[in-house]
Amino acid sequence: MSALIATDVRVVLDRGVVPVDGVSLRVDSGGWLGVIGPNGAGKSTLLKALAGLLPHQGAVTLEPAPEGFKRRDLARVLAYVAQQPTLPPDVSVREYVLLGRTPYLGYLGNPGRFDREIADGALARLELEPLAHRRLGTLSGGERQRVVLARALAQRPRVLLLDEPTSALDLGHQQQVLELVDELRLDEGLTVISTLHDLTAAAQYADRLVLLDRGRVAAAGIPAEVLSESRIRDVYRAVVSVTIDISGRPVPTPVRPSDRRRPCRRDVDSG
Repeated sequence: MSALIATDVRVVLDRGVVPVDGVSLRVDSGGWLGVIGPNGAGKSTLLKALAGLLPHQGAVTLEPAPEGFKRRDLARVLAYVAQQPTLPPDVSVREYVLLGRTPYLGYLGNPGRFDREIADGALARLELEPLAHRRLGTLSGGERQRVVLARALAQRPRVLLLDEPTSALDLGHQQQVLELVDELRLDEGLTVISTLHDLTAAAQYADRLVLLDRGRVAAAGIPAEVLSESRIRDVYRAVVSVTIDISGRPVPTPVRPSDRRRPCRRDVDSG
C-alpha cells in the first residue's frame, strides 16, 4: 500500500497559463480522495501532474516508496485513467487490457500465463468478457471507458488515478464501476484519487474531498465539511440544497432560483 502526498504543486503551461497553483494534498494508503470543482478549475491538469505526465513545480511523493524505487518503476505502482483516452481502433479488447502488464515484462518480453490470467480477471470484473475479441474501434464510449479501467486494473497498481471515470457511462455502469473501485480499495488497500463532476457520487464514495477553484484549493476535508450550500454557491455559482443521508454523507440537490419562475402551461393558456 502507498500513500500519496503532493506539496505545493504548480503547473505552468504555454504563455504562462497556470491551471494549478500551489496545491497540496494527501491521501493515505487505502483511502479515496475526490477532487472536485467547476469546469476549468484545474482538476484534470492536477491529476496529470500527480501521474508524472506534466512537468510541474513542487513535490509528489509516495510513502513508503518501494525499496530501490526509480522513476521508471512508477508504472508498476501508479495507474492513470484519462477521461477521454485515445485507443488504437484495430486492437482487440483483450490485447489492449493485456498491455497493462507491460511494466512487468522484460525488454522484448512476451506476456506469460500469469499475465493473461490477470488480464482476463480484469475483463471479468468489469463484465467485458463478451467483448474480449471485439476491436476497440467498434465499441461505444461507455464500453471504451470500462476497457481503459480494465487495463489499469491489470497493471495491479497501488495508487489509481481516475479522471472522470464515469463520464461516458449510464447510471447502472456508473454505480458498477464506482462500487468495483471501492471494493478494490477496501479489499486490496488500493489508494484512489479521482476527479468527479457528480458531487453526490463524490460524497458517497470518497473519504475526503479537495475542492479546486481556479487552480487553488478552496476547501478540503470530509464531504460534510466541504459540500456546504454556501461554498457550492460561491465556487460553482449554483443554488443547491444540501441534505444529509442516513450514512451521514451530504446530498447536494440543484434548486431553481425562486425569482426566475417560468409561467406554467395553464398560465400561458389562460392568457
